[in-house]
Amino acid sequence: MGLEEYIKPPSVMHNMTDEELLWRASMVPRIPEYPFNRVPKVAFMFLVRGHVFMAPLWEQFFKGHEGLYSIYIHSNPSYNGSAPESPVFHGRRIPSKEVGWGKVNMIEAERRLLANALLDVSNQRFVLLSEACIPLYNFKTIYNYLINAVKNHVMAYDEPGVVGRGRYNYHMYPEISLKQWRKGSQWFEMKRELAIEVVSDKKYFPIFRKYCRGNCYSDEHYLPTLVLEDRCHGGVAEEYEEE
Repeated sequence: MGLEEYIKPPSVMHNMTDEELLWRASMVPRIPEYPFNRVPKVAFMFLVRGHVFMAPLWEQFFKGHEGLYSIYIHSNPSYNGSAPESPVFHGRRIPSKEVGWGKVNMIEAERRLLANALLDVSNQRFVLLSEACIPLYNFKTIYNYLINAVKNHVMAYDEPGVVGRGRYNYHMYPEISLKQWRKGSQWFEMKRELAIEVVSDKKYFPIFRKYCRGNCYSDEHYLPTLVLEDRCHGGVAEEYEEE
């Protein structure tokens, strides 16, 4: 078996459990130089309920840039796919589970998308999108900007009000303190190193799954809180202040 068997993009359909998938995606080569011609790709990860409504626009966006991007779609398992699938999205739906707005399974879906995208060793940047998102610039502009970026794009800020610090559960202490608690948008763009940190997290996610319930919306707090911890310890995340 040659090296190409290990580096070729895997099928998005598999029978791994979430535990197996996250474990597999967390594997990191110890040698940073690639012994093959690696063309870095941008992974576009769509977290949707069903159909990707803006598919025709995305079709034009991706046209002619094959080999520079990967697409992953996490949709509601009950979606029957009755609407015709746009060619660029055909066969790109990953094994998915139920997702509820503001619930911790939203974070599970994001980690599931990241883990599937990490299985392709050529994916270098990872973008989370919804069915309502559209590209504002052409593919070449976005690709060059993201591939050459040195920072991650994750919103994280300290909100002293009831929709910020007021959502903190003191049962999270001491692993997560109020001083560490952050808020932000769930939509992000990150490089491979941070994506691996997210899927490998065994400290914060179990705490969020246990204590971030009710009016504690995990998708607005998990990643901002996690990347602040990473940044404070010399990691690869970047904190952004609210405008």
